[in-house]
Amino acid sequence: MKTQLEKLEILRLSNQESNQITRECLEAALLDLMTTKDLDKISITELTNNAGVSRSAFYNNYKTKEALLDSIVQKVIKQICDFIKSEYNKKTTKEIYTIFFIAIKKSSKSFKVFLDSDINIYKYLFLENVFPSSSVESHYKMVAKEGAFYRIIVDWFQAGMKESPEEMGTLCAKILDT
Repeated sequence: MKTQLEKLEILRLSNQESNQITRECLEAALLDLMTTKDLDKISITELTNNAGVSRSAFYNNYKTKEALLDSIVQKVIKQICDFIKSEYNKKTTKEIYTIFFIAIKKSSKSFKVFLDSDINIYKYLFLENVFPSSSVESHYKMVAKEGAFYRIIVDWFQAGMKESPEEMGTLCAKILDT
């Protein structure tokens, strides 16, 4: 027989799991809806109906649709950056650039929504997080690289990702590491 404490632990765990599932459903629903309409045209009712959750479930987790979208952006970018950081010490700069392109391609549905929404994902994608600088000059050199790298990513993505991530990694290493 379970003690009251054990019953409460199971209930707490179930609530955490339930909240996580609710957030995942809301994230997927918002991304799905944003493939056909702008964020400002999506109602909370439409979002919650698509997610299969109640309005109160939405408001228990997020204050606004923008907060939900920001959470999605942060989550996707964090996954990309965590993956890159985990590979950093084992790879050349060409391979690191390639990993960026692989991660973007793997997250292409989310990335497209971010670009179409004019979300400033640039603030989340910083090369300096991966390639730390040690001086003022190297910091500003990195700022220039980040801007160029971001534009390369966006252009590649918007052109249909015709070049492979490996080709793009090689290209970026040649262009940005001179």
